[in-house]
Amino acid sequence: MINRRELIAGITGGVVSAGLFKSVELNSDNIISVSNIMALRDLSAPANRTCAVVLGYHFAGDGAPKLVYWDASSEKTANQGTVISSLKSAKGRWLQLHDGVMDFRQFGIFNGQNAADAALDAMVSDPLIHRIEAHTSLNFLSRHRFNRSNITLDFHNQTVTAAGLERLADPKNNYLAAIFSFTGLAEEQTRVSVLTEPLPLLSEIYPVGDSSLYPVGQWYCLESDRLTGHWERKIQRLVQVSEQIDETHIRLNYRNGWVLDAQSQLYWRKVTPVENVCIRNMQYIEEGQLANNSSQPVTFEYAIYCDVLNVHAQGTFWSVIFRRWNTFFRTEHCSLTNPPSVSWGGAGYLTQQIYCQYGVISDCTTSNARHLNDLTASSSCVVKNCHSNGDSSGAFVTHGQYEHDLHFSANSGILTLANSGKAWGQSAARVVVNHHRCSMLTADTHITDLTLTDVCIYRNAEQDNLGILRLNCDGLTVQNCSVSGELTLLQNSQLSIKMNVFENCGFVLDPRHDSTISNLAPDDPFIVSHQAAEARNSINGRSLLYFSHCQFKGTDKDVSLLIKNKEISFNACRLENVSLILTADEPQKIVINGDTTLAGDQASRPLLSRTGDHPVAWRLGPLQSEVTGDDQIHIQIEAGINHYQAHHMTFMQGKRLFSDKAFSRPSYFIEQNNTLINTTSVVPASTGPHIVVENTEV
Repeated sequence: MINRRELIAGITGGVVSAGLFKSVELNSDNIISVSNIMALRDLSAPANRTCAVVLGYHFAGDGAPKLVYWDASSEKTANQGTVISSLKSAKGRWLQLHDGVMDFRQFGIFNGQNAADAALDAMVSDPLIHRIEAHTSLNFLSRHRFNRSNITLDFHNQTVTAAGLERLADPKNNYLAAIFSFTGLAEEQTRVSVLTEPLPLLSEIYPVGDSSLYPVGQWYCLESDRLTGHWERKIQRLVQVSEQIDETHIRLNYRNGWVLDAQSQLYWRKVTPVENVCIRNMQYIEEGQLANNSSQPVTFEYAIYCDVLNVHAQGTFWSVIFRRWNTFFRTEHCSLTNPPSVSWGGAGYLTQQIYCQYGVISDCTTSNARHLNDLTASSSCVVKNCHSNGDSSGAFVTHGQYEHDLHFSANSGILTLANSGKAWGQSAARVVVNHHRCSMLTADTHITDLTLTDVCIYRNAEQDNLGILRLNCDGLTVQNCSVSGELTLLQNSQLSIKMNVFENCGFVLDPRHDSTISNLAPDDPFIVSHQAAEARNSINGRSLLYFSHCQFKGTDKDVSLLIKNKEISFNACRLENVSLILTADEPQKIVINGDTTLAGDQASRPLLSRTGDHPVAWRLGPLQSEVTGDDQIHIQIEAGINHYQAHHMTFMQGKRLFSDKAFSRPSYFIEQNNTLINTTSVVPASTGPHIVVENTEV
């Protein structure tokens, strides 16, 4: 049998006392036992360092036993959990012995009927507590802001509510009004450095006036100049100094995603971040339906290595997990269901990250939410295996404040990049999307070096039959993707050195259709930035656009693809019931080769045609053009200046129309080694070296 001295030695050998920073010698000859806290408080003042075993908080065996000792000289503020006052003596306190792990039950909180706010504040403010656990449901009446680090809040999948929560005086966009808010300390004083020469892309070495003022290990909020938009900056990140290169240069743990011009200014604000905070295993149910009486569970600001795991929310108005100025973080296995608003800016989000980097968002879901994930002014983050339903507002978004090097993998839900308006900058670079499923993907502003792989875009009757792919052609790579609905390609920027390439893709195109999202207000930022295109199923730009081994199908006789691009190429493709119409107002070039097939059995327009008077260079063949009716037209060229070369082409059925007007000098018409099978041709009647027809078999 273990004696009292062995009991105390065994307990105190691995525990510390709340609020104590020096060793404590307990009175091993005086151990008492009481049934509950009230019995403990009702004891007459015992001998100093008396140890007491408390069998429960309210009654013995209720799940909250504890070991305490009497400190006769203590005047600590009692919280009736870790510091327990006596009913018989004003001086002296019972102090709990613990190993840094604490439970709400130790403060008498066993359900959601009693507010848990005071208990939370007491535990978080105790530097010796590193883990707080909940084993019953909890209710909070206040919003809590902490600046402590190295702590875990584990709710063990219990329900957390905020019934009766204090109202906000100014609710609009109060993103930090969370129940659990952890915020680091940021100085208001700012140092400024001026670039004497451009800062190259992906630089990790930054010029400063005096590197000795930037010690290794120090964290800073780094910002570049504000540009023309309201929030538009190329850099806003929480960064750390990793090396002092020389007297005027330092190395950071951040590679800039955009070139900065000479004379640009950099602003440095010193930060002491919170770090190593984890909130996990929570079922959060929000009852407030208005902005001023609702709250989100979690926010982090000026934070590093802070994680949120397995948090599930219902009815939350604001973002369930909001981050600003975060670096190195994880958000995993979280969800949001049925937020009360999807039209109020900032409302109805699962996760929102602003000025963040080096984060992973994985295995998350939403239902009927505004956004599953928002990465604004952020970089080097990964979003994977996240899925949304009822997401007509866009499950995955960036606001376009110069985001870069983002990776979306194995997700499902509407994705829009840099489409929130000019106030943010409408820019993003080096974004990769693979294995994605959605009814709409828009990245048609200043998106540079976008890569899409195995993306499936489908029509969804619940979302007004959307099926939309709209992209900016600036270093665009699209591989093994499929689209049912609308394809619109633009060029709003020209920064990349890459070609614009589509490989092994399939497109089933509808005629023009209304893609308005009816459940959003007309002034919603999403609607404002997605006005109806003048011509859907269109290609616009100045850079070469290359399609290889792609298939296009039209759903009816009126489907056309309007080509305004300066240069376009189709290699080894198949285009079926899709009319290609060159419609630019400047010189164009079209190349169709690699045994491409043009086919039509119901097209009401020529398979190939043009408008306007601008010069067009036609480079056709080898290819086949097949139609089924005698009146269907393969190619029609009856206007403008045309530099036409066709070789090793086969035309089956139908007819071809070439007018003399379209082939007077400086136009030319060259056909070589072509085959016409049951095809009627009207060819230029004029003669001369600019009209050449050789080895054509009819």
